[in-house]
Amino acid sequence: MSAIRRLALGFPVTWSHRRGYSLSATKRPGEAPYFIEWDPGQGIYGEDWTGAPFDVNGVLLSAPDRSYHPIRIAQFALHRFAVWHATGDASARQDFLAQAAWLRDHQQRDTSVGTYRFQFPWAKYGANLGWCSAMAQGEAISVLLRAESIEPADGYREAAQRASLPFYHDIEHGGVVWKQGHNLFLEEIANVHAPHVLNGCIFALWGIWELWQRGGDPKLEPIIAGCVETLRRWLTLFDTGWWTRYSLMRSIDGQPHIATLKYHQFHIAQMQVLAEMFDEPAFASAAVRWESYIERPHSRARVLGAALRSLPERFWGRDMVRGGAHA
Repeated sequence: MSAIRRLALGFPVTWSHRRGYSLSATKRPGEAPYFIEWDPGQGIYGEDWTGAPFDVNGVLLSAPDRSYHPIRIAQFALHRFAVWHATGDASARQDFLAQAAWLRDHQQRDTSVGTYRFQFPWAKYGANLGWCSAMAQGEAISVLLRAESIEPADGYREAAQRASLPFYHDIEHGGVVWKQGHNLFLEEIANVHAPHVLNGCIFALWGIWELWQRGGDPKLEPIIAGCVETLRRWLTLFDTGWWTRYSLMRSIDGQPHIATLKYHQFHIAQMQVLAEMFDEPAFASAAVRWESYIERPHSRARVLGAALRSLPERFWGRDMVRGGAHA
């Protein structure tokens, strides 16, 4: 995403953006179109897949260096799976299977088996080259299970099981899980700074929940239960009273990490799905409350103010704190 588009995300000129979601997907885990609807376009709220480069096998590449980004590949796959289901478009099915095959074939096999490693650092979160992500692991599982439903003999089930292995280990031991006391969080950027990114944790949770529902390792159940209970307890931590936080990190100057409208809408949709998935009224209540914030002029003004205050820190590369989140 270009710097101009990133800047535009923080200063919406319209507040009408909504993120589509599917509650019926919870009834057919790993087979139905995904829980979240993706916008493939190049607009502010799009994922920039339209016109993106692809390799010779039809796998999505990320500009400007034409690299492989496991999260973008998984999300593009889930989008194309939904298009195929809705329209019967053979090219969408082909696109989906191309991404699924890449996710099957590009897991770590020596150390940290089943892990996808990112071949770039992310200084904002203190992540060094080769970091891993619970979000990537979970979304890959969701892709691989759907690929298994189409091509059951092509090794997708085994790949989904391998992708779940990092969830059995905490970050200090090469996994993607942060634990402290009774708290358990699935880290989108799995390093010692543990930023506690809300949307990434939920996408990760959905993947292992689908695998568990499809007869995966029973040892996934306490991980899922621990994460759900932590999310329920932490709803107030992500709720400012006027908007949601993207993560629990703060900038070096102490500013909270306020979600853009795009990600605030992700949070609302994810809460609706979680409420259905786990029969938890607290998630449904959070979705209603967070939706109401968008209609409040005071909340809109505070979102714009937070974005404006963040500009100097972003310019100087000081928009995340050294030392990580503190729940």
